[in-house]
Amino acid sequence: MIVDIITFVLLSVLLFWVVYNGAIIYVGVRNIKKPMPKPKLEVTELPKYSIIVPTKNEVSVIKRCLEGFLAVDYPRSKLEVVVVDGASTDGTQEVCLEYEKHYPDFFKVISEGSAHGKPAALNLALKHTTGDVIAVFDADSLPESNIFNLTNEYFADKEIMAVQGRTTSINERSSVLTRVIATEEKAWFQMLLSGRERLKLFVPLNGTCQFVRRSVFERIGVWDENSLTEDVEYALRLVEKGGWVKYAPDVCSGQETPSTMRSLINQRTRWYRGYMETAVKYGRLLGNINKRTLDAEISMGGPFMMVISLLSYINWFLVAVFFSQRSPLLNFTGLVIVLTAVSLVSIGLALVASEKPIKKRNVLLVPSIYFYWMFQMFIAFWAFLKFAFRRKRVWTKTAKDGSYVPGDACKQNLI
Repeated sequence: MIVDIITFVLLSVLLFWVVYNGAIIYVGVRNIKKPMPKPKLEVTELPKYSIIVPTKNEVSVIKRCLEGFLAVDYPRSKLEVVVVDGASTDGTQEVCLEYEKHYPDFFKVISEGSAHGKPAALNLALKHTTGDVIAVFDADSLPESNIFNLTNEYFADKEIMAVQGRTTSINERSSVLTRVIATEEKAWFQMLLSGRERLKLFVPLNGTCQFVRRSVFERIGVWDENSLTEDVEYALRLVEKGGWVKYAPDVCSGQETPSTMRSLINQRTRWYRGYMETAVKYGRLLGNINKRTLDAEISMGGPFMMVISLLSYINWFLVAVFFSQRSPLLNFTGLVIVLTAVSLVSIGLALVASEKPIKKRNVLLVPSIYFYWMFQMFIAFWAFLKFAFRRKRVWTKTAKDGSYVPGDACKQNLI
């Protein structure tokens, strides 16, 4: 009886989570072709941007990134790029130093000596910045030429403390794996974050293509060096202090999608464990409940819900095989599983229908989204075990191989 009650409660929580996020995604889908509301204010003075690029063994992508910043349409005097290198051994630092040599007023290269993770690198670089706005881009980024002019339109509103831009895959067509991951990224930015922004809910920072006013660091401090997801931790800290992050879909940068299963597993294990730890840390947000803090805690529970979802599959199988005649939970568990599957397939179909012309190849990929979700549940469970048993926390970078399909990724991937 106690087991039935616990199972019913967990499945009810999971059902609520599916329906809740489904409603947000519905808002995002419904407004997918409508421009996001922007501050109706004129930019009176161009702010200076300090761009931090953390690197560690990024020789395959760093040149592309630095060339991208050289090509942006913004006064050179209002930009500086601070590259902080974490003891690369593949020639990354040497490439960056060449750029510093040729453009000494634009590039600044700092060496950590030994790598201590991304948040520590960001904090070190922050000490060497002079800009009004601190921007963070990963080493595989390929920014749009107008990215800073568009960001200015948001920061013209003095109430906006931080802006999260949209990232999109520059190697989506490399393999089936990159296509599926790129589809997930489109759903995240153009459906879920879009819905959150329109409903004025919690928008997390995503670690790249993010912009934060210098005054915010002076008020609430620097990045948490003990966090595996320093970006979302910082966004939660900002919400705790009464601020928020603005999602800006037109502020766009390309980035490389993980192209191997190993890099994907390493990336998501770190993300999911980081989310779990941050969710527990900021449980105190529920002591000051409002629309954003409540949504923040619900969204941070995502990896936990993935674990519950995996357990519900196992439970459904065991009940169906051994206890089908005695357990009333069989139908309820099946309902939750079916709703999850319907939600995932619906998202895939919405993405396919939004791209014109509709490609048969994309339609065939829709079923793979469900199996991809199941794979993610196993990764989340592995991350949960690391979290529960307090395994050593290691900040692992996502390996990139320089794969890139030329073209305007931001326009090609805008649905």
